[in-house]
Amino acid sequence: MTNGIDKKALFKLKSEPYLKPISDLGVGFYNLDENTAILRFQLSNTKGPLLIHKNNLTAYAYFESSNGSVSDVIELEVEDSNKGLVTITLDKDFLQASTSTKVKGQVYIGVNNVDNKPEYNEVAVFREFSFEVKDALINKISSFTKMEYIRMFDQLKTRIKQRVLDIEEAIANGEDYVAEMKSVLQKGIETLNQIVSDGKQDIQAYIKEAKATIDTTQTDTVDTIEKLAKDTQDNVETKANKAVETIASTSSEATEHIDNKMSEFKQTVEDNDLITNELLDEQLDDLDWQKYKMVSDDGRCFYKTDVDWNDTAFLDSLEPGLYYITVSKNQPSGASYNGFVIVLLREKGDLKRIEYRPYDSSRLFIKYYYREWSDWIETGVSDDTGWVPFKIINGGRTNTAYDYGGDRNGYGCSYRAITNGSVTQKFVRVNADNVEHSQVIAQLPANFAKNPQVGFIRAPLIHNGTSLIVENDGTVKVFIANEPEWAKSNDKYIYGTVSWIE
Repeated sequence: MTNGIDKKALFKLKSEPYLKPISDLGVGFYNLDENTAILRFQLSNTKGPLLIHKNNLTAYAYFESSNGSVSDVIELEVEDSNKGLVTITLDKDFLQASTSTKVKGQVYIGVNNVDNKPEYNEVAVFREFSFEVKDALINKISSFTKMEYIRMFDQLKTRIKQRVLDIEEAIANGEDYVAEMKSVLQKGIETLNQIVSDGKQDIQAYIKEAKATIDTTQTDTVDTIEKLAKDTQDNVETKANKAVETIASTSSEATEHIDNKMSEFKQTVEDNDLITNELLDEQLDDLDWQKYKMVSDDGRCFYKTDVDWNDTAFLDSLEPGLYYITVSKNQPSGASYNGFVIVLLREKGDLKRIEYRPYDSSRLFIKYYYREWSDWIETGVSDDTGWVPFKIINGGRTNTAYDYGGDRNGYGCSYRAITNGSVTQKFVRVNADNVEHSQVIAQLPANFAKNPQVGFIRAPLIHNGTSLIVENDGTVKVFIANEPEWAKSNDKYIYGTVSWIE
């Protein structure tokens, strides 16, 4: 996870034959850790860290819980081959299976046997170590509380179902209203048609009657016809308006009923959501957890710019946390004004410590407060791997010349890196025989030499000028001077040191 929230625990394991009690450094993880529970091991021997690389060594780890749960045999990732650092991320399923137990683990390394010969097999087993896997606090919410939540959500479910039934019933009623409106409309149309038909018949009857008496009562008949026609028209319009008003009133009542039911349902859901959120907030507030933020919400460092490291008011007000500072003034001498900063505080106005790491180097500076602010202090120290032994491969014999281990105390095949500030000095020693011209005689970690390095070494006098070349892939080759005579000789040793500065 490269998101910045991993939890790394460092174990220092030494390759030695002494049986010692299981190492318990107080490390613990939780069963809810996922891709963050990381174990880091620094592998070393009596001479210092082992320089390991996938080309010459392979590291494995195995874990066993006190409840019987076990992990697979897992290959470790090489983090820093020069310092012997390897890491492993514990599997989430194994952490959950090991809840509330103590876990024992062990690391193994084996030399890669490029010739597949049993006599070249080498495996080292490091001492056992242990750590605990605890149950995450959030898993400990009481069963009573969980039952209350279940009852609450069950009641909410019942109420929601009832609201749905009410809505369905309202919709069904709405369909009845529509059917009723259609029926009223149809009856109104039929009534109108009947009124018109009746009116026509009445008019025709009156016309017929008027014609019979037209000679004697022409004026009266015309008046009567006009009056009857007007009364008929007023009667039709009145009945039609009543039918339209009935239809409109029925439709409005149905729409209003459905809207009221929907409004009540929405309000009930909102009220239940509010109650649920308030209960959850109360439960979280009751838990004991750190609420202070050391970084921003997205996991990044707090950002500040254009600050003055000699401004005591700024130093006093700088809160604990992780920062990235840009364009600062009075930064450590010789360091970039951009860098990462860690602020540690015991109590305000008491003890305070500021660590400054320039973004473009491995240097570390501190400034602390005890009654007054100190100047910048650089804390970097030399890093020395010590002499790390290696073996001659491809048929050559290791440590055979110059009485290795005897009175002359010849040194053995080994390599070393010493870093002081920005300067690193590296060495490769060889002591061997039975090697051939242009042959790969050893395999060192890749990039031990950033660039190919060449140096002269000792060989029999007739072969003065014999040299080694160390490639950046870690291979070491020997080139024999006066090579045609080499095949005739019974004395084929090489001895010497190649060194360079990076």
